Amino acid sequence: MKILFIYALLAFLGLSIVISVDWLTGTPLSQSFSFLTSIFATTTFQELVVIIIFLFLPVFQIVKEAFKKKTGQ
Repeated sequence: MKILFIYALLAFLGLSIVISVDWLTGTPLSQSFSFLTSIFATTTFQELVVIIIFLFLPVFQIVKEAFKKKTGQ
């Protein structure tokens, strides 16, 4: 569970850095999140699959460890 917390914390810190840089340059908050749409608008299907795999990797790791503890291995 610690790894998922660290993963979420790093995602939050990265997002806050992007938004604070936009805020310092005078970009409105509603336009600060437009980078997410532009990222996914220019990706191909293969790149999207890789992004999704890397996003869910910590969750898969936690599920695997919980299953391993449950079975007693």
